[in-house]
Amino acid sequence: MIYTVTFNPALDYAMHVGELNLGATNRSSDEEISIGGKGINVSYILNQFGIENIALGFVAGFTGEKLVCLAKEMGINNDFI
Repeated sequence: MIYTVTFNPALDYAMHVGELNLGATNRSSDEEISIGGKGINVSYILNQFGIENIALGFVAGFTGEKLVCLAKEMGINNDFI
């Protein structure tokens, strides 16, 4: 069993823009939210290799709830505090 620790887990928010025009209003065509942090990334890769692991770290508020939800959707076992 491997335990990974992410002291600063994050939600990464990416916006996709078809064309970027300087000085104009630019609108996104698509948006995506993903989780990040070194320990979380390592846990994801370990899962890809079939290695049993648990991601640990600190989360709070609605951001923490979303982070835990996305980790579960990705199949990352976690025990965030």
